[in-house]
Amino acid sequence: MFSVGLLYSCRDFLKLIPESGMTPDSFKTYFKTYKYSTADKILQVAFKCGWSKLTQNGIIELTERGHLIIGHEYQPALLLQLEDLILNFNPVWASLIIKGRSEAKNFLPQDAYQCFKECGLFGELSDDLIRYWDNLALAYRNYSQKQMVEIGRSGERLSIDYERRRTGINPIWQSIESNLSGFDILSIIDKEDSKKLMIEVKSTTSNLNYAKLHISNNEWNTASSSINYVFHLWHINESPTLYVIPIEKISTHISSNRGDGKWESIEIPFKALI
Repeated sequence: MFSVGLLYSCRDFLKLIPESGMTPDSFKTYFKTYKYSTADKILQVAFKCGWSKLTQNGIIELTERGHLIIGHEYQPALLLQLEDLILNFNPVWASLIIKGRSEAKNFLPQDAYQCFKECGLFGELSDDLIRYWDNLALAYRNYSQKQMVEIGRSGERLSIDYERRRTGINPIWQSIESNLSGFDILSIIDKEDSKKLMIEVKSTTSNLNYAKLHISNNEWNTASSSINYVFHLWHINESPTLYVIPIEKISTHISSNRGDGKWESIEIPFKALI
């Protein structure tokens, strides 16, 4: 999907919108293909990237971002489009961007490489070029952060449902109220014991052989100073699996502060705990 031809075609499509008064169906009827791509791909990218939208009457119109893109010539427009593609589609090669320009140049797939080359991103370094690379890296990080938040919330929601079934009460979703508490959910020991139980939830959609979790210094300080505290580790797939991990099992993987140094976050493989 990520080809120079598609991006050029999208820009030309955006320039067509103000004069056409077309609906998506009429565009696909008149243009099975448009310039260098298909009507379906152009519409998918233009809508998902937020360059176009539908009026109440179903007519395609430009967004503010779309107007910005058609106001540029092809190369500067391509830079904006590439940034939006990374932010909204997160292609598998996007992680190369944060590893540096040489890594991207050597390992990008051909279509993506051609996009970067057409944008001038492999040219002589300048302040503008560095800023463009920083923008692309930020787009990737923003998408990744958004995905991590969504996966984290999904795991917390699963734990809320699990605790409700296990204890018969509605637990408190603490992380919604404050992310400084050092735990995500406040439940109870069980149906016969109403003492409070703090739960920190970690979730992954990755293969368990490669999945990792991160524990903050605040989370660990709260866990290690609490009487009743457990970790919920969720492997989220078609049939989510929960692993309930006591702090004793976590403690063998925790670092120590030395001298004036203080650790802020520690990374532990899921496989080391389950």
